[in-house]
Amino acid sequence: MFRRISEYVEHGVFDGGAEDATGNPVESWSEPETVGVYAFDPGSSSEPREGNDRVIVEPTVYMPAAVVFGHRDVVWARGKRYEVEGETREWVHPTDSNRRAKVATLRRVDG
Repeated sequence: MFRRISEYVEHGVFDGGAEDATGNPVESWSEPETVGVYAFDPGSSSEPREGNDRVIVEPTVYMPAAVVFGHRDVVWARGKRYEVEGETREWVHPTDSNRRAKVATLRRVDG
């Protein structure tokens, strides 16, 4: 039995060629598209002790095999905006290689 979609997130693809009104390069993302995911693991959070008052949150999202997030993309999940951290990885079931999924780590820094 394959996994079922348990919730939905919004995925915005990074646009590396965007420019502002005067032709200067700016960071921009596509209009977000709704993507069904198998699971959203809220992950861990940390508070660096470098004299900053900030919290870093790194959840993990498990998705169907056809879904790929780019390393500069953004994801909105449970009302929060996250950046995709690193590459989307492939997960293969240890006893049934026909069961595949994708896994991505997200990151949000508050403060």
